[in-house]
Amino acid sequence: MNTINITFTHPFTKAPKYTFGEQVAIKSNCDRKQWATGQVTGLRLDYDSTNNWNYTVVLDYPQGFCEECTEEDLAGVDELVCSKL
Repeated sequence: MNTINITFTHPFTKAPKYTFGEQVAIKSNCDRKQWATGQVTGLRLDYDSTNNWNYTVVLDYPQGFCEECTEEDLAGVDELVCSKL
């Protein structure tokens, strides 16, 4: 597999928090154990005043349903596991 490096020269653009192939969960009001999970398959940078990243996530369902989410809507799957002290 080839490695592609992308460099941003825009002064206000930050690197995306999640990258291609990374497993993420879509935040919801329900219990974290019930959050939908999936794999990042696409990235889009909205070129507006906020320069927000949008992610295409293929959900872990047999139909391969896609969802488009902003960074605020996502969490790493490692955030689903909560340890109690």
